[in-house]
Formats: sequence, structure tokens, C-alpha cells
Amino acid sequence: MKIILINPYPKDSKGINEATIYPPIGLAYLASTLRKEGFHDVRIIDANIYRIDNERLLETLRRENPDVVGVHLNVILGGSGVELCRMIKKELPARVFIGGPLASSNPVEMLKLSGAEAAVIGEGEACFTEICRGSALAGLPGVAYRQGSEVVINPPAPLVGNLDDLPFPAYDLLPPFVVYKSRARKKPLGVILTSRGCPYQCTFCNASVFGKKFRARSPENVLRELDVLVNDFGIRQLDVLDDNFTMDIQRAEAILDGIVARKYKLLINLQNGVRADRINEYIIQKMKLAGVFKAGIGVESGDERVLASIKKRISLDKVKEAIRMFRKAGILTSAFFIIGFPEDTRESIEKTIQFAIEADPTVCNFNLLLPFPGTEMYRELKAAGRLKDPDKLFYDAGFLADKIYYTSPKLTEQELLEFEHLAYRRFNFRFRKLAEVLFSIRSFGELLWIAEAAIPLLRQIFKKKDRQEAQASH
Repeated sequence: MKIILINPYPKDSKGINEATIYPPIGLAYLASTLRKEGFHDVRIIDANIYRIDNERLLETLRRENPDVVGVHLNVILGGSGVELCRMIKKELPARVFIGGPLASSNPVEMLKLSGAEAAVIGEGEACFTEICRGSALAGLPGVAYRQGSEVVINPPAPLVGNLDDLPFPAYDLLPPFVVYKSRARKKPLGVILTSRGCPYQCTFCNASVFGKKFRARSPENVLRELDVLVNDFGIRQLDVLDDNFTMDIQRAEAILDGIVARKYKLLINLQNGVRADRINEYIIQKMKLAGVFKAGIGVESGDERVLASIKKRISLDKVKEAIRMFRKAGILTSAFFIIGFPEDTRESIEKTIQFAIEADPTVCNFNLLLPFPGTEMYRELKAAGRLKDPDKLFYDAGFLADKIYYTSPKLTEQELLEFEHLAYRRFNFRFRKLAEVLFSIRSFGELLWIAEAAIPLLRQIFKKKDRQEAQASH
């Protein structure tokens, strides 16, 4: 049996920040599990990193003539993935399946849109393996499947109990690590996922794949994978993609100690962030010794009332303290904020901007709210009739698209756009901040990343300025 797993390329998307593109590690886990279970003809096509549009993908699939095709879907890749599934169903005899966050959170709608045979809901390693073995879809846990014009949703599959039982991702089936992009001080850039699941209840976050139960790999298992990444793939920088790397602080310390003992001299980026209330000076010192040069912190809002409304149970004082500790250790910080929560007002967004300036992380990301399908936020906005297009489940325009997908109860669309631009201008366009960012650069790769990350933002800001000037002239 020939199996091809695809990460689509959203060719029509506008404004996506393409400075950071990681390997599709979920597909790599699927592929390694399939190979472990005896399926040897497995291939991954990462169309996203190589910008392979669906027409060229279809040509490749015609030549390969696979028996099974799996397509990964999230809110950015959704439109392209749906189109690809339809094209495959029309042109090839292959069985087509979908998976990923969007398929998991909205299986009925995505199956009807894509025409795929079934959707794998949640963690897909065991379920997709059973599908490829030829198991009947009826009754198979973790599957939604088409039955005539209807969609049947089976009971959920149990979460993977012991993550150490999973084989390491099939990194050899991915493009070379050197082609992937992040704030890289060294290349090749590798990635790792040391835990799954998030126990917190943030209303804007989609936990439809890994669930709410935190599960962690043992330090020994993580370090064995790191040995493979360094010795077999030659990585020199490691980006950790966990939602909660320091959820279990003792486990995180053991991993960091193991990295120090190996003397690999890796540079480490805690890209997806750490909770400000799950760190202390002791572990930050261990991070520094292990090679951590950058860490992200999810803040979301600088207004306590808004934080309570989105169930983001974090203390703003803890955030300031975390940034201070990272600064003391010489570790860059990236703080993530969201503009336009339903409870946001002009005053609360002003507080958010001011808090960002006072907390003083190295860089800030201010994104407009995207109501992800499958989240409590999405359901609330839909029930209130505030989604502009309640049947649209994917956002081709991406995260930096200057586009609003819902109606705020307290702010106009123009006000939200202006606040997004104001936040970036007030935080970043200060001489001291510009100097800090420039002096933080340690490699040509970092310089390129900063330039590529800044270009979409600058285009938005200056495009808005041009529009305002044009309106004023009339």
C-alpha cells in the first residue's frame, strides 16, 4: 500500500507571516507510526514550505498513484486543503482522509466541504493506522465518516497514554531541516514536541487534537530523540513546540540538565511560550546553561477584566516578573497579545499597549482575534450572531491580514484595525526598542528573519497611512 501525507500550501493567502514555518511534525508522527506497524511505502509532501500549489500536487499524485492520501487541515490551510481533496476525489481512485485541528473541531462541515471519505479526530496515530489496515470505519473510535449524504461521528479515541510508546517522528521523510524557518541563530534548525495537551481553559484556544490533559514524555525519551536530531540530522538549533514545556518544572529541569551534560552547544528557542507562573529564577538559569536564547510568553491582554473573561488565569505581575528574570539571564522574550476580544474596549486595549511597554519584552506580537472553530470563543460569537460569515471555517487571509471576521460589541472594525497598528507603532517604533532589536541580532539568518517578519506589518501600517491620506485629500 502506498500512503502519501500532505501539508497543503495556501497559495491565495495574503498577509501570513512567513518568517516562521515549521515542519509538519504531526504528519511525521503519523508516518513513523505507520512504518512501525509495517507500512513501508509512506511519503510526506510538505507543499507549504516548497510553495507547491494544488495543480502541481495533483500532477505528482497522478504519477505516484497512491492508495491512501491524508491531508492536514488547520484554519490557514483549510481552503487549500478542501480544494485539494476535491481535486483528488475527482481525478484519482485513492482513498482521501483529513485530519488536524480543523478536521477535529468541525468534522461534519469539513467532510461535506472536502468530499473526503473520513476525518481523523484528535490524535491520529492509532486511528489512521487502523484505517490503513483496512478496518471498517463503522465503530472505529476517533473517526467521522461519510455515509451517503450524512456524516457519522464515532466515539472519541482514547488519548495516547504513554507518549514514550510513540516512535520518534519520521524526520527523514520531511524536507531537509535547513529549509525551514524561524528566528535561527544557527542552522540546521530542528524541532521537538516533548509533551501534549494543555489543562488551562482559555476560551480562544483550540485543544481539539491533543485535548486538555497534560501528558509528558520522559526526560530520557526526549534526550534520545535529541541525540537523533543532533547526530543523524546535524541540527544546531532546537525549537521546542510544546504548549507547556515547564508545566512539570522538575521534568523540564531534567531535560535541560541532560542537554547541558551532552555538551552539544545547541541554541534553543522556546517558541510556543512558557507560562509566566510556571518558571522561577533557578530553572531560567538552567535554560541559559542549556542554550536557551529566546522564550515566548502568552499574555493576551493587559487588562485583568478581559483576562478573566477569556479564562486566562495569569497574573500580570507574574508576567512582568518573568520578563524581568529572563532579561536578567540574557534571554530574549517574545510576548503574545490579542487585540479585539469581545470584552475589549478602547480603555482595555490602551491598557494592553501600556502594559506591553512597561513589561518591556524584547519583541511583541499584537494579533487581531481569530475565532478558531472548535473554541469556546467561536461558539459564543456564533451564538450571539457576531461572526461575519458563520459558515466559514478557515481564514485564508492568515494572522496578519488586516481583516476582521466578527463584529465586536464595543468597537468598530476600523477602531480594531487602528488599535492593532497603534500597538505595533507605540511598542516598536521607539529608538531604544529599535536599537535593542538590532543589537540582539547574532547571525545573518536572524537578520533575514526579522526583516521577513517585519515586512508584512510595515506594509499594513503604511497602506493604512496611504488610505487615510487619500481620504483626507477627498
